[in-house]
Amino acid sequence: MSQSVKKKRIIRAVLILLALYFIWLSSLLLLYKEPRARDRERGGPPYEIQGVYHIHTKFSDGRRTPDEIARIASLKSLDFIILTDHGSPNLASLASQGWKDKVLVLAGSEISSSRGHLVALDFSLPSGSFSQNAEQASRDVKSLGGFSIIAHPFSKTRWSWGGPAEYSGLEIMDSDTMVKKNFLIALPYLPALLVKPGLYMLKILDRPVETLRKWDELSRQSPWYGYFSADAHLLYSVLFSCFRLHVLLPEPLSQDFETAKSQVFSALRKGRFYNGIDYARSAGGFLYWAENGEAKYPMGSAVTFDRVAPLSLRVRTPFSFEVETRFIRDGETVLSSKEKDAWLTPRQPGVYRVEIYLEGWSPLARNIPWIISNPIFLKEAER
Repeated sequence: MSQSVKKKRIIRAVLILLALYFIWLSSLLLLYKEPRARDRERGGPPYEIQGVYHIHTKFSDGRRTPDEIARIASLKSLDFIILTDHGSPNLASLASQGWKDKVLVLAGSEISSSRGHLVALDFSLPSGSFSQNAEQASRDVKSLGGFSIIAHPFSKTRWSWGGPAEYSGLEIMDSDTMVKKNFLIALPYLPALLVKPGLYMLKILDRPVETLRKWDELSRQSPWYGYFSADAHLLYSVLFSCFRLHVLLPEPLSQDFETAKSQVFSALRKGRFYNGIDYARSAGGFLYWAENGEAKYPMGSAVTFDRVAPLSLRVRTPFSFEVETRFIRDGETVLSSKEKDAWLTPRQPGVYRVEIYLEGWSPLARNIPWIISNPIFLKEAER
């Protein structure tokens, strides 16, 4: 066989492969429709607001100013954003808080500590810098009225677990880590960034097995709350549609900045929020609570377990498409349901949270939960 014939066959094979690739990618792009934000019912209680946590600006290693980021958030129909520029603390970022383009802009600081990165929120300004010792930094933040969250504990700057401290929660998924970790795996979907970036973002995600396991372990000792984190440094428009916090308030969000700030941070402190991958489907409207007769307890609550008069755990998924609800106790699935109103009567104490999975076709992998709630903690009565 002549060299020219071989060359022609190789070129033909490459062209066929490229054609098959573009047919495959085009079919996925046609199948996937980026969800629009649902018109959220403002009735309540609870009153749901949506926001994005863990954002960097030009005040540290981000690419945009707070005003520019707020403008993008407004276009994405967000109610609030939380800036977390690096610093101990970052005074410029904290000074940028306020209402911007009808978006509530809140700020904390991401502290580089002895064990990794720690996000501090809702604190009064310290007289100096926070300690570089992680445990002491968490105590410093608490003494100033704030709370702290362990950032990306099993990636980038990994967290080294140590002694008792005053942490409130941890990040269970973050976009920045997923992009860097799974870039090669998602490379075939890279052209989608130009057309439907949601498809690419969903394909770089994998199940945060290690983080979920650690969260369940920590929650058995004391209340810990889990966060989806954008960890956004650039591509804000893309990331703001991926990981969202859905915060549930007892009253509508105030237009007074200080009141609104207190409302959001108070809800986060109490675990009154759930996490959604909104690029897969708009996740607004989910509800999870416990009830016993007339008494109702929202997610994040610690409730005494009563063997004589057990309460019910209730989930509402008012979506027009099929989903699967999984009740998770201490890290293990104890019940799965496809009902729109699912419930479980716990037979023993434990940490109960909920994961929601999409049924039918979705670019989100089948083993990745679309929604992750915060837990309800059922504790044995003290004797």
